[in-house]
Formats: sequence, C-alpha cells, structure tokens
Amino acid sequence: MFCKLIQSIRCALPSTCIVCGQAADRDHSICNDCGYELPKLGDCCRRCGIELNGGLSKRSCCTSCQLSPPSFDFCTAVFPYDSPIDKLIADYKFSARFDIGYSLSRVLASKFNTYYIGMAKPELLLPVPLHKSRLGSRGFNQASEMCNVLSKYCGVSISNSVLTKIRNTEPQASMSSAAARKANLRKAFAVSRLDDLEGVTHIALIDDVVTTMATTEAISRMLLEKQDCRIDVWCLARTL
Repeated sequence: MFCKLIQSIRCALPSTCIVCGQAADRDHSICNDCGYELPKLGDCCRRCGIELNGGLSKRSCCTSCQLSPPSFDFCTAVFPYDSPIDKLIADYKFSARFDIGYSLSRVLASKFNTYYIGMAKPELLLPVPLHKSRLGSRGFNQASEMCNVLSKYCGVSISNSVLTKIRNTEPQASMSSAAARKANLRKAFAVSRLDDLEGVTHIALIDDVVTTMATTEAISRMLLEKQDCRIDVWCLARTL
C-alpha cells in the first residue's frame, strides 16, 4: 500500500535525492553524486556478511563462521551501517519516511537481481515480523514494505503470514552480551502458516539491519525445524 502511494506521488512530483534533497534523475531518488559518496562494503564474509579485516581473501569466511556456521546459508547487505545510512534507516522506521524506504529498497532489489543472474532466485520472500504491539505503535513493518518492492522488481512472491512474533522482546541493541541477546529472543517467533512453505526449497529472509545475527539465526533455526530449505538473508545494512 505504502509503496503504491510513494510511486504515485513520485509520478506527480519532481524526484529529489533522499540524501541531499537536490534533484535526482534516478528513479530510486538517490542522485549520482550521493550514490557515489554513500558508504560501500568491502570484502565480506561469504556466510554472515560481516566486513572482513585485512589479511583475509575475498569471499572468505570469518573466523566465527568457520568455527560455528550460522543456520542460514548466507547474509548480504547493500551498505555498511554507517553515516548517513544509519540515519536514513532510522528516519524510514521511526518517522515513517516511506520515500526513503522505497528508494533504499530499490537499491536492494538491484543487488538482489544482480546476485542471482545465472542462478535460481528464492521462491519466497519472508519479512522479519514485528510484534503486534510494535506494529500497532509504528503503523507498518519496514521489512514487509521492503518485500513489496523486492517482489515487484525481482518477481518473487511474498508471505506475510508464515512468520509471527509472539513475544514482545526488548530491543536487541540494549542487550549487553551474546547470551542475553539469545535469551531475549527465545520462543519469540513462531511459524503460523506452514502451508505457505509447502514445496518451498529456497527462502529469502528480509530485514532492514543485521547487527548481531541473533534475530536471523533464531528465525532460521526455527524455519529449518519445519522445512528443509536454503535460507538467504538480505538486508539494507550490516553493522561494521
């Protein structure tokens, strides 16, 4: 719904860059200068998507993934979670800046399509869910809106009903340790529509930011208990 609204507004008004506010020729509203200046990810772990330190070869696995691989098959992001991306995502989520969400999702869709050239795309997009109380206060799930854009421009179906968040957890950023983050998410999610997964062998799990992987790991483990499938995690930003 929000994506259609933003598209209709964009057709009626001149496009401006979501970063600098100047005129933008590109249909996802990031001007060429800002597109060039936005932070870029360097070589990343081919499994969890974290940016690699010097000395590791391109597309290597980080030490953590070598010792304890995550349940999902890989995680990749468009940007590092750095300025101004962090503020743009915050404005999208907490100030209902759907124009920003749409524009960043278009960039994500472009990377998504490029990645799967010559190989099968996921069969289903699953947004990381919000608890009903958070959804009620915010008014929308940013991951679901991202999925709407990905579905339109990448040709992959969405299910907003497979995953639900049944426990209203504390923000993961407030947790002081990995053990606390894991405990915070224990039994927080559920698979509510198993029928939607029937025959699905390849899923893309969509979120705005991946920080500690606790959320994506918890959901991936839960999904794999229900369905034997490949799980690719896609996000707008990955913490440094």
